Amino acid sequence: MQLVGGLFAFCFAWDLGRYLVAAGVAFGLVWLVTRKRWQKKDLRREIRYSLSTAVVFALVGTCLKLGARFGVFRLYEGVATRDWLYFAFSVVAMIVVQDTYFYWTHRAMHQPRFFKRVHRVHHMSHDPSPWAAYAFAPAEAFVQAAYVPLVTLVLPIHELALFAFLGFMITRNVFGHLGIELLPKKFATSPLTQWSTTTTHHAMHHRRSDANYGLYFTFWDRLMGTTHPDYEPTFESSGLREFQNEAVARPAAVAGDTR
Repeated sequence: MQLVGGLFAFCFAWDLGRYLVAAGVAFGLVWLVTRKRWQKKDLRREIRYSLSTAVVFALVGTCLKLGARFGVFRLYEGVATRDWLYFAFSVVAMIVVQDTYFYWTHRAMHQPRFFKRVHRVHHMSHDPSPWAAYAFAPAEAFVQAAYVPLVTLVLPIHELALFAFLGFMITRNVFGHLGIELLPKKFATSPLTQWSTTTTHHAMHHRRSDANYGLYFTFWDRLMGTTHPDYEPTFESSGLREFQNEAVARPAAVAGDTR
């Protein structure tokens, strides 16, 4: 029990710490630059649910660490076990595979039978702040946390590679909830960069929940026809200005509508 308690405390400190640092720095910078104000009740809800998500992540992380000790999950410590090329490959692979995992689980959570029980909490923020990065109901937090154990059942991952991946994940998640667009014009239309999601991309999803399901990349949205039809024009017109609710028209009936 002492071992389990120690592992949980470590995992919880790591999950909570990376959330507080990433979201706190982003929130502070956005406020300093734009003086943007969010509803206090929304901020309190986002932080409260993100804290519960950190608990779920820590529980799953504890199971991952224990499972690795018994050879269930393929975590390894010595870089010499595999070379640095594999190390880099594993980080990239985790990012690319997670984008696919997220797209399809995200779409599934928008089905009416799952939306209210699993995903509605996250969509209570129509104008999300960086603190909304992990504002999930416990069931959704578990779906998101399950990704790493599932991957490490088949793909050997160095613990430092996992550390890098999780840092990337929270940074990109916070970026999607900034509330302002920092990327330059033409980013969403250039052949070199249009494959990457933007803050605008995810902000539009929060206001019209039947489009823009991608996490890091737009590949699946473009392939499956779920890119918001006004995404590129909205991105081009947003610049550094705050998004306005009227910029994204909400349809009269949307699967999983949160109104």
